[in-house]
Amino acid sequence: MAKRKFLGKVHEDPETALARGPREVMASLWQEYLSVILEEAKESRRFQVLQAEIEKAAGFPQIFKDWNDLALEARASAWRRLLAAARERHLATREVCVRCGECCEISSPTLLQPDLPLFQQEILTWNEVYTLRPGETVSSREKETTALQEERLKVREVPGSRQCWFYLAATRACRIHEHRPEQCRRQNCWGEPAPAPEPGEFLNRRHLLEKVPEIWELILAHEERCALRPVIRALEDPEAAQDLLFEALHFDHYLRQMLTQEWGLSPTAVDFLLGRPLPEFLKGLGLSATFTPEGVFRLERRDPAAKN
Repeated sequence: MAKRKFLGKVHEDPETALARGPREVMASLWQEYLSVILEEAKESRRFQVLQAEIEKAAGFPQIFKDWNDLALEARASAWRRLLAAARERHLATREVCVRCGECCEISSPTLLQPDLPLFQQEILTWNEVYTLRPGETVSSREKETTALQEERLKVREVPGSRQCWFYLAATRACRIHEHRPEQCRRQNCWGEPAPAPEPGEFLNRRHLLEKVPEIWELILAHEERCALRPVIRALEDPEAAQDLLFEALHFDHYLRQMLTQEWGLSPTAVDFLLGRPLPEFLKGLGLSATFTPEGVFRLERRDPAAKN
C-alpha cells in the first residue's frame, strides 16, 4: 500500500502536524497559535507589527527555510523558541501602543482640553488644525454620521484621505508621538474601546483665543452672521433663505479675503479661525455657490451625480 500523504490537520493533532508536516503546515499552525497568544485578529495592523517583531527576534525566516530538513528534536526546539518570543513580546506590549498606525490612517484626532499646552508649546499651530462648527455633519470611525451640537477642533488630514497629518505611512511614524494629543493617548486597540469624550471635554476656539480680542471679535462676528444651523433651518424655505444666504456667503468670503490678503494668514489658518468656507458646507446640502466676476455669489441646485 502506498504511504498516505500528510495533509496537515493542524487543529486536530498539532504535535503530529509539527513533527510530520512541511514548512507550510508549520507556518499555518504558527499563525493560529500567534493569534491566540497575542489575543489579536490576524487581519489587524497591531497583529502584523507584533508578528514581524516576534519573527525577527526568534529567527522565523531561517526556521521556515530549514524546516523540511530539521530533525524532530530540532523542530521542537525551534517551535519553543517561537512560542517563547511570542509570550515575551505579548507580556511587554499587552497594554502598550506598538505604533502600528491603524488608528492614524482611519482618522486624525479631535482635540480635548488637555491638549491646550500643545498650542502654547507650538507643537500644534493654526496651520495643522481646523474647526468644525455646530451643524457640521461628521462621520465616526464606525461610519455613523451625525450633526455636531458643539464646536470641535481637529488635526488636519492628508489631502484625499482620512490619514492624520502628522502620520508618516511609509515609516509608520508619528511626527509628534511624544507630544501626541489626548485622544491618541486614550486609544486602546488592545482592549475595550475608550469611552467617547463628554461634550465639555472638547477644546474649542474660545479656550485658545478669547483673550486675543482682535481675533476673537472677528470670530464672534462671523458666527453671528454665518452660523451653520440658521442656514440649515432657512433652507427649509428656499425663498426666505435668499437674503440670509446672500449676506452669509459674502461676509464669509470677504472676511477670509481680508485675513489672507491683509493679515497674511494662510488659507489653512483661516480654516482654523472660521471653519471651512460656507460654499463647501453648502455642497453637502445640495447647493452650489459660485463667486462670479461681478463680485456676487450665484446659487444653484447641484447635480447629485457631481463629485465637486
